[in-house]
Amino acid sequence: EQCERDIVRWWGGGWSGVYWAWRRLDQPGYDASGLCLLEASGRLGGRTYSVRDLALGGHNFTLDVGAYRFSPDMHLPGDVILKLALPTACYEPGCPSAKKDMPKPFQFNYSAPLRRIIDPATGLPAGYATALEAMAREIAAAGATVTLGAELVGIEPRGGAADGAAAGAPALRIKSAAGGATRTERIEPAVVMLNVPRARLLPLPGVASLLGGRVKSALSCIRFDSPKGAGWKNFSRFHSGNGTTALSKAYLGYESAWWRSPAVNLTEGEYPQNAFFPIATSKGVPIGVRWSDGPVRCAAGAAERGAAGGAERECAGFLEIFYSVSNETLFRSVSRAPVDPLGVATRATAGATLDLVHEALLEAISPLLTARGVKAASLPKPSLLAVGVWTRPDAKEPLGPPVGYTAPTKVYYAPEVSGSLGAACGVSGLSEGEYRLPAPPPPA
Repeated sequence: EQCERDIVRWWGGGWSGVYWAWRRLDQPGYDASGLCLLEASGRLGGRTYSVRDLALGGHNFTLDVGAYRFSPDMHLPGDVILKLALPTACYEPGCPSAKKDMPKPFQFNYSAPLRRIIDPATGLPAGYATALEAMAREIAAAGATVTLGAELVGIEPRGGAADGAAAGAPALRIKSAAGGATRTERIEPAVVMLNVPRARLLPLPGVASLLGGRVKSALSCIRFDSPKGAGWKNFSRFHSGNGTTALSKAYLGYESAWWRSPAVNLTEGEYPQNAFFPIATSKGVPIGVRWSDGPVRCAAGAAERGAAGGAERECAGFLEIFYSVSNETLFRSVSRAPVDPLGVATRATAGATLDLVHEALLEAISPLLTARGVKAASLPKPSLLAVGVWTRPDAKEPLGPPVGYTAPTKVYYAPEVSGSLGAACGVSGLSEGEYRLPAPPPPA
């Protein structure tokens, strides 16, 4: 009943939805008891996916297998993280400008060094979802309802077609599970904010009639223009129309963080020079390493040393070995994508898979090891593989899969390639302003 008094926001444990609900608390005299934050999955975050309590080498680690860092120049989420007073640290040693991070022709429109949220007790990543969880706690403390596992399954006119209520006012059908039973209920909120991927919003019953044909067509726009010229030669690799199946991130967990040992001493930077363009190995596993991304933790009072062979095991940690777009299949096979991007393989459950990925890593970095006089066979094997696989749209599902999670999907439109935006999207007279605000009009 309280969800019918004010606001319902669904599918929304992502940044924009949680932030919108959180900002409602700033309104003078606002009664949050009528505010409901509903999320279909069992966690907050959306593409922000913080995996906690990964046990390795006697320590517990947190990994972000999706979004993970920000620049203070980014007003959202930067301002939010600062307002919440969450402890942060530079993502890269030396705190270089954010403009130096992205491969050309891309460039962050920010100069402040990239940062990530940390645990002040350890200095290690606390998880990017920490900010969303902090906002959700404040929302709940103000008297609002925060519910996980509440899935939107339909939108319809308020009151239904038979009771004479105003046509066009939205009512929601929500499916949830409690006590082992699944139920679907109908709620009629005064205001609705839907933070829903279009692949899941547009097929819902009632959406087409609520939005109208023009708005639905604008929201269905698929365009991936690739401008010509040397400055754009790498562009097509990253946009969603290039045929790659996923944006994936992968970490190997080692009980001995050999890359931090004096013999190897690889603690910052990338390999190859731009890890977004990984090395193709004979094992069929692409490798692109970011040496400082993964957390490393040492036993109390222990130095970060250890022989190249890992005989001394004071420090354990995770090495990021891949984060890019590709058509690779091994990381996908470890995950449950698209339903759940996360996948964790251990030596007990998938030893052969861990060995294969480890061999691919050693092959890729062999020039570095040779230059340091380190034999690949002397390095310890990993104990764990953690992946995040975010499915991309394809010809069969051009808006992305209708279930689960997708990689960030944008419309890339270049006037010199496709003319007007209306022509690009097949919606006559469509302007950029109209495209950015495709909200249905209020009921008469």
